[in-house]
Amino acid sequence: MIPSDIDPALAICLQRFARLDAETPTPQLDYVQRRRLLSELQARLLRRQGLAGIAVQNHFVAAPGREIAVRSYHPSHHVSGKTLVWLHGGGWMVGSLDTHDDLCEHLAHYSGHTVLSVHYRRTPENPFPAAVEDARAVLQWLHQMQDVLPFARNPVLLGGDSAGGHLALATAVHAALQPHAAQAQIQALLLLYPCILPDLAAPSVQAFAQGYGLTEAAMRQYWQALGGADHALRTPSLCTPALPLLPPTAIMTASHDILRDEAEDFARQLQALPQGPRCLLQRADGMVHGFARMLVASPAARQHVEAACRMLAQVHAR
Repeated sequence: MIPSDIDPALAICLQRFARLDAETPTPQLDYVQRRRLLSELQARLLRRQGLAGIAVQNHFVAAPGREIAVRSYHPSHHVSGKTLVWLHGGGWMVGSLDTHDDLCEHLAHYSGHTVLSVHYRRTPENPFPAAVEDARAVLQWLHQMQDVLPFARNPVLLGGDSAGGHLALATAVHAALQPHAAQAQIQALLLLYPCILPDLAAPSVQAFAQGYGLTEAAMRQYWQALGGADHALRTPSLCTPALPLLPPTAIMTASHDILRDEAEDFARQLQALPQGPRCLLQRADGMVHGFARMLVASPAARQHVEAACRMLAQVHAR
């Protein structure tokens, strides 16, 4: 039963996802393989023709022992001259450049920024902090490629949705603690319904544990697979020496999301710092976790993504 208090278009999406899950038998796949397959199938289910006026190109970033796939989205009109590096969601385990293709196109369209989507190494094959290392490698590459690639700018904006929001925050915390690293500097952060803490103790976890897309059980499994239990950046919101040094931050939560309260608590934590960064917080009413990935099916979700772009513009304008 899909709740009646969320956006009707999102309710239809959740119904379609549930039907897709039930109608896709994969006895030969393990849990991780199945989640990745379903994530890609969900994206294909919703994908529509790309937006006009957005030039899309694939690139590869060379890093020690690996290549990192990235995809640029360059708007032809209302260009800001800035680059937004985007880290996709998916519980650190699933998600790809393709699952977040629509979102990144719309981010470029609404913001006027060139968006650079990063396909970082995923868990459980690559425990934390492998994904943060990939994000840092991309920032280093952008620094090195200035005057070579048109979107290789310094400073840059950094953002992510869900697990990608956690990775963006961890990357910014690392940059704050290593301010002289040879990488593109981070001018501002945009976090959409980010994962913050692994204990999942906030009231919203119980309120929306079932029937709203992301479940408590799935989130616990994602945190467990993340690994890196002893690594400080695994819980970047607890790295108190770095928090006052963070760039201006915009955080958007979803009203019907188990992660809502922890993200809003973190935003208020930043806002309460005497010398902390400017932080804007906005709750997207009628939305579930992952709404930005379903924006092509929901006019309301598109409006919230556009509002998030306006928030980002406000925080880095000063």
